[in-house]
Amino acid sequence: MQQANWHSNRTGKPRVILLVEDHDIYREVVRAALGKYLPDFEMLEAESVAAALPVLQSQRVDVMVVDMTLPDGSAVDLVEQARCIIDQGMKVIVFSSHSSAEMLPVLSRRDVHGYVSKEQGLKILAEAILETCGGKRDQDQGLAVREPALRMI
Repeated sequence: MQQANWHSNRTGKPRVILLVEDHDIYREVVRAALGKYLPDFEMLEAESVAAALPVLQSQRVDVMVVDMTLPDGSAVDLVEQARCIIDQGMKVIVFSSHSSAEMLPVLSRRDVHGYVSKEQGLKILAEAILETCGGKRDQDQGLAVREPALRMI
């Protein structure tokens, strides 16, 4: 029997991230960087609240990384519509260019498990995903990176 670890869920299957980001090019950059930092995670994508909901209903998702502002709503709208999935254990990280002061009302919600500013970079996002999943990493090894990280300027 396969033993579960920090990058797999209780069934031993790889953890799944749903990235909800409306800007196509930035979503590709995030996907590529997370693929390098978190190679053992599977990645699903959606560009809006409407596109994310069917994915959440049809796929097992461990962590949803969602942009605060989407074309058809906000991260809060999506979180509220996905409440039953969150209650079953899915974690939510809001990833936004809004300041942490602006995000205070969102961060105080019990169904939002983390916030990473886009200015902090994709390595910090990957670390937040690991931490949210309960992952422990060797301080000497850090995150697994096969190529230099992509960084938004």
